[in-house]
Amino acid sequence: MIKRLLGAALVVCATLGFAQAEEYKAGQHFEVLPEKIPTNYRGSEAGEIMEIFSYSCIHCFNLEPFVQSWKQSKPEDIRFTPVPVLFNPRQTAEVKAYYAAELLEILDESHQATYNEIHINRNRLSSDEDFAEFYTRFGVSEDEYLNMANSFAVNVKVNQAQKVTQMSQVQGTPSLVVNGKYLVTGRTAGGNEKMFDVAVWLIRRDASE
Repeated sequence: MIKRLLGAALVVCATLGFAQAEEYKAGQHFEVLPEKIPTNYRGSEAGEIMEIFSYSCIHCFNLEPFVQSWKQSKPEDIRFTPVPVLFNPRQTAEVKAYYAAELLEILDESHQATYNEIHINRNRLSSDEDFAEFYTRFGVSEDEYLNMANSFAVNVKVNQAQKVTQMSQVQGTPSLVVNGKYLVTGRTAGGNEKMFDVAVWLIRRDASE
């Protein structure tokens, strides 16, 4: 009996603690999406944060060091999924580059390097051929890259990225989609780094309901 009472008390305290910690509001700190986006988190994972980004976005480039640091210390039960934005066909080469690098298993090397090439070295990388030449420095031949970039597997991922872009109603990058249900932007969160505080809070709120 005593154990049951103690257990109930702990649940009540945890619930009250979360309620007291609430500080973010829909329409102010985040937007509720009209339609849920398919998510990737499973099993013991509490939720998912999708980072909507673009290699050509200077704000994404500036945020990337923080993103990498956050990933190292993020809660283990939260899945982090970068999604390259696809507003228009001109961005297709960038989107293909991200997913081709992922499937070629060079993403750990190429991701930050791609940002640096565009924003520091001022190399636009606007076509498949541009990326094919650039990715040779990671041990991938131009033919290997082009074959992967134009493969069925990459095409599926490009279509998924386009669907996320459309369903999230994102207007700019970087932005976060949380649990497929919420959109958090630097504007709503009060800064790009603060987006992650709002995102984690939303996941914890969903898990407590």
